[in-house]
Amino acid sequence: MSQPAPVPSAHESGNRSILKSASVMTAMTLISRVLGLVREQVRAVYLGTGASSDAFGLAATIPNLFRRLFAEGAMTASFVPIFTEYLKKGSLEDTRQFISRFVTLLTFIVTGFTLLGVLLTPWLINTFFASEFANVPGKVALTIALTQLMWPYLILVSFAAVLQGVLNAHKIFGPSAFAPVLMNLAIILDAVGLAEVVDEPSYALVIGFLVGGVLQMAFQIPYMLKKTSIRIRVDFHWRDPGVRRVLKVMGPGIFAAGIYQFNVFFSQLIAANLDQGSVASLQYSLRLQELVLGVFVVSVAQVILPSLSEHTANEDHAGVKQTMSYSVRLIAFITLPATAALIILAEPIVRALFQFGAFDQHSTDATAFALRFHALGLFFIGQGRVLTQVFFAYKDLRTPLYVGLADAVLNIGLCLTLSRWLEQGGIALASSLAALGNSIVLQWLLRRKLGALGMKQLAARVLRIVLACAVLVGAMLAFEALWPASAVHSRPLLFLWIFLVLGIGGLAYVISASLFGANELDDLWRALRRRFGKKQA
Repeated sequence: MSQPAPVPSAHESGNRSILKSASVMTAMTLISRVLGLVREQVRAVYLGTGASSDAFGLAATIPNLFRRLFAEGAMTASFVPIFTEYLKKGSLEDTRQFISRFVTLLTFIVTGFTLLGVLLTPWLINTFFASEFANVPGKVALTIALTQLMWPYLILVSFAAVLQGVLNAHKIFGPSAFAPVLMNLAIILDAVGLAEVVDEPSYALVIGFLVGGVLQMAFQIPYMLKKTSIRIRVDFHWRDPGVRRVLKVMGPGIFAAGIYQFNVFFSQLIAANLDQGSVASLQYSLRLQELVLGVFVVSVAQVILPSLSEHTANEDHAGVKQTMSYSVRLIAFITLPATAALIILAEPIVRALFQFGAFDQHSTDATAFALRFHALGLFFIGQGRVLTQVFFAYKDLRTPLYVGLADAVLNIGLCLTLSRWLEQGGIALASSLAALGNSIVLQWLLRRKLGALGMKQLAARVLRIVLACAVLVGAMLAFEALWPASAVHSRPLLFLWIFLVLGIGGLAYVISASLFGANELDDLWRALRRRFGKKQA
């Protein structure tokens, strides 16, 4: 007689829910990030790391800086917990009124900010970036024109973020994770189709951003209408109590996000005053860093916010700490081996992905140099995002604001100091060190807020992951010694070489992690076996 399956605990069920949701988002995000790499390859072909690439880099950066004010950062962090409360405790009509009034207000604010950005762009570029850009004829004028054309993307991505918040609060993550795929496809197709038509290929990339923003927003609307009862209409009653609560919480968040944007802006400003191509090489390096962060880390951080919000609404502080600890363990399991792999394989990866067209060996060396320093910050960035979500779930955006202020001071000081010796590599290293400081301070403050976080047990688990990473490094270095990457000159063969070394290193890592008792994928295997067993029964 078969024994009944054990009933999972609430924490185990929560872990599986996080893993399942993160897996769905990871699959979707992986497609998006791969296309993001293709997008950067298209940019490399047409722009390389020359003047047009620097101009496009700033044009894409400046309006996108404010996404974290009106879209992915402060708005989402303040909107989702309060919207979740409405879903759990409020009536349907109250919930619809709240979101309609909030979206109407947000639309007016973002539209006004966009118009202001278009007007101020010439002053911004001439004041902060013209000193070095002016050395190349036409570079300043091109940067201004591209930036002004890019600004409306802020409106599109802000509304897309609201739709994402609505779907995520309903535990629907797939459509929002897939929407960036459409954006990347639009950029790629527009660039390839228009680059030879327009006089300046960088315009084709900007047009692709705008078309992609429309698709990213429009794709999510049918899912909201079909999968939820939420309907958004124009409503100018901005004195709604829920809207006031969001704005009250969002205020410190905007300043916190503004600090982050200032860090990015300051880093770009320093890079713009280094050798030509520094801005572009940093951005190519960041694209590879974001591939790792976006494939899994962002997915975990995004899916835990609704769960954390439910725990805080129920005053389940133990659930908050358990969810946080489990999420950090998952992030460590992914980012620590990725850090080791990127440091070892930086040059062949960049060479295989980008070195063709206008992207030459000098561009490869500059990008790989920055990438090694960016890789050092992967785990700390991921951990910081999880810890920040805990504060957001408690509707505390002031603490991340104050920590962000200290982090900004640290980052600026490190950028100014390290860039003197390490050029763009120093800027990347400053970012990683600032992420480390940010993570340490947030963890200390959470311990004061919630009591013991179980960090000793977590540290012991992470140490086992580090030991498994040491085995991975040994396997990769042994393979490289037998077949050096410098001896591989064919691009298809280089891709095969990278696939083999990653496969050997990854296999060594998974086996050693399992032997050391640190294989977080055991949860996934157990879930698959449980599902298979039910089907067999």
